[in-house]
Amino acid sequence: MGVLSRTFTPELVDFVVDEAGAREERTRSLPARLTVYFVLTMWLFTGYGYGLVLRELVEHWPRRTGEGWRPARTGSLTEARKRLGPGPLRLLFDRVAGTSGTPATPGAFWRGLRLTSLDGTLFDVPASEANAAAYGRAANGSRPGPFPQVRLLALVECGTKAMIGTVFDSFAVGERTLAYRLLVHLHTGMLLMADRGFPAFDLWQAAAGTGAQLLWRASDSFTLPVDQVLRDGSYLSHLNGARGKRTTVRVIEYTVVTATLDTDGVSEETSELFCLITTLLDPGSAPARELAELYTARWTSETIFKHIKIEQRGGRTATLRSMSPAMVEQELWAMLCVYQAIHQLAAESAHRAHLPVSHISFKQTLAAARRSIGADFPPSAAGRQDP
Repeated sequence: MGVLSRTFTPELVDFVVDEAGAREERTRSLPARLTVYFVLTMWLFTGYGYGLVLRELVEHWPRRTGEGWRPARTGSLTEARKRLGPGPLRLLFDRVAGTSGTPATPGAFWRGLRLTSLDGTLFDVPASEANAAAYGRAANGSRPGPFPQVRLLALVECGTKAMIGTVFDSFAVGERTLAYRLLVHLHTGMLLMADRGFPAFDLWQAAAGTGAQLLWRASDSFTLPVDQVLRDGSYLSHLNGARGKRTTVRVIEYTVVTATLDTDGVSEETSELFCLITTLLDPGSAPARELAELYTARWTSETIFKHIKIEQRGGRTATLRSMSPAMVEQELWAMLCVYQAIHQLAAESAHRAHLPVSHISFKQTLAAARRSIGADFPPSAAGRQDP
């Protein structure tokens, strides 16, 4: 089966094209539906030029005897992408994003709370004038970086590696600012983990106001006075806001000791001090040791970014393809859509085998997705078979 057309059915693709107002006004050799699948396929064959990507997509297209086809020129494909715009791909991601774990999914829940993680990353984009104006560059001392950069922030489900929600903007927009745009996805019954770049009074209050529980790492410079020591060694403290506002938090401090066996015996190495703050104030229902061990699940975000940047992208450090901000948006939404399709295939494989999703190789699942491209194309509502 075609993994892309299985996740993004022709009915769904046609729906998002119409919803975004991107339907072509006259018959074209590169209609909107084909262009959507083309933009998605670019993220399965990232090292290929436009012509080779299109060939991978349609060379198995059923044709009458003797009928041939000529691949579209790069300029024609670029114009088709411009006509389509980013809207359909954004809507497509919105339709497939979200949680998928159940209480039976390994690593998805802890004491009835769904485990989620928040983190960000950067993508280089081509150094066109439009991209530079829209996204900005990192500075290296007094010199600007070689490429404009997009900052992407993702809320993910830890047990399944599913994307729940994603936003991106200019490099100049910080992660805390972007985080507000993802709070709409939080609700009661979730536990949100985040690294030390996120704690701030207003953001903490806003996130806690969604009903979700929070477990965030605090930086060394964060002031956390001891208000009350609890029986498990953690303590109650508070965060200070403007105009005398304050909110109570619980603080868990710990180090990790690594023991190594060598010819001289056992040597031990102690890590830096970790400091976590949480809305879970009761050590009876949320023991400090469990929370410290649980926090390692926050690295799910880093694992997902590795899958996208190294394996899905092919390990290259090159920029994205797009020379304008609208096409950068389209390319990034397509990237997230393809990641979600591959994730879904891996999650279903893990479920059938009664394994954690982490035991299913993303690299091998990606290879299977690439092999499947010609198997079910062109996708159509008629003649489709269930797997």
